[in-house]
Amino acid sequence: MPDQSRSTFDLASRQASLAYERTFMSVDRTLMSVIHVSLSMIGFGFAMFLFFHRLTGEVGVDLRAPARNFGIFLVAIGIALVTAGLFEHRRRRAELGREIDALHRHGQLLHPYVPRRSPIALAAGLLLLAGLLVMVAVLVRMGPFA
Repeated sequence: MPDQSRSTFDLASRQASLAYERTFMSVDRTLMSVIHVSLSMIGFGFAMFLFFHRLTGEVGVDLRAPARNFGIFLVAIGIALVTAGLFEHRRRRAELGREIDALHRHGQLLHPYVPRRSPIALAAGLLLLAGLLVMVAVLVRMGPFA
């Protein structure tokens, strides 16, 4: 009988571990959605800035200041969103890790939490850096914005 009890515990522990793994994947998918929206905001803000900056010479009305402000606003929203997404992603992963460790300490899970890097978080960090570079370039009029 103890063998059956042990195999039932092993199966339950593996199922719980897989459930946590699916939750980690869900947290990563949520960050990917944040990246998608942030990239859209940053790209759209940059494109609007360029569009109106180049249109100014053709229509005779100086649209550079409003276009610059609108572009900076959209880029700032994208930067803020990806920053908030990164913080939430990190918080949620740490919380899940603590839950797994607590279950392992109480003997309810076979394996402890093994922290690992999230490639999605790396991509979000790179997007944050790119957004900041776009913001600086627009603000100080570097490159094609001079």
